[in-house]
Amino acid sequence: MRVVLVTVLLTLLVLLPILLTDFILPSSSIECDAGSISVAGLRNSPWVYALGISHSGYGAEAVATQGRELVKDFIHFFNSGNWFILTIVIIVATSLVASITSSSVSDAIKASVISITVVAVIGLYSMNNSLKPSLYNLSLGQTTVEDAFATLSLMIVFGMIGNIIIVTVLSGVLTYVVLTLKPRPTIVTPVKPQAVEKTIKEAGRVEAGEVKEKAPPLSVPPLCPRCSSKLVWKPEESRYYCEKCKAYPEDIYFKV
Repeated sequence: MRVVLVTVLLTLLVLLPILLTDFILPSSSIECDAGSISVAGLRNSPWVYALGISHSGYGAEAVATQGRELVKDFIHFFNSGNWFILTIVIIVATSLVASITSSSVSDAIKASVISITVVAVIGLYSMNNSLKPSLYNLSLGQTTVEDAFATLSLMIVFGMIGNIIIVTVLSGVLTYVVLTLKPRPTIVTPVKPQAVEKTIKEAGRVEAGEVKEKAPPLSVPPLCPRCSSKLVWKPEESRYYCEKCKAYPEDIYFKV
């Protein structure tokens, strides 16, 4: 249950920049030969964000044929310092929050990987369902648009894999450090009722034995050999004592 809550938290954390895209980016459109492609607003922000964090997928542009120029326009737009900084901040923040809120290294890795994957899938879906129709309004051929979008989708997939590898390593290391620095709780071993009862019985036997040992050996106390008064039993010394003579009977016998 905790893994699910952490995953939801991290997904919201990763999606937050999507809501702030218009404020983060200095430009709200991609310029190409056929015109201007709008990337502003919440409708287009998810694919913008997903593509923006996919720097490690830029190498997939080599597979483009008819839509290569359009792909290059997209890459030129996202190949800015703003996207690079945003990518680093998101990955580091996701890994750090996962390490603090998770109870184990595996839970942190699962939560961070799922959150990055969910956002990339949302971006891929939005790009093909929101952006593609707007490109058909420009003077671009269908072959060019389809080829460009196939390449951009491949870039997002490759970028997602790269981001997953990075966030896996980073969240795993940070979680290990956090768990190492946390004080470990004292483990209390539960005691079975039978063991408690056995301990009480044994303690009772020992106490009974001690009482028996300290009890006077004679039911009727003997008399003092000097003054003939009754002797008093001293349990701590296990012998009789004459309070009148202030002496033990054996000491009196030795003196006699």
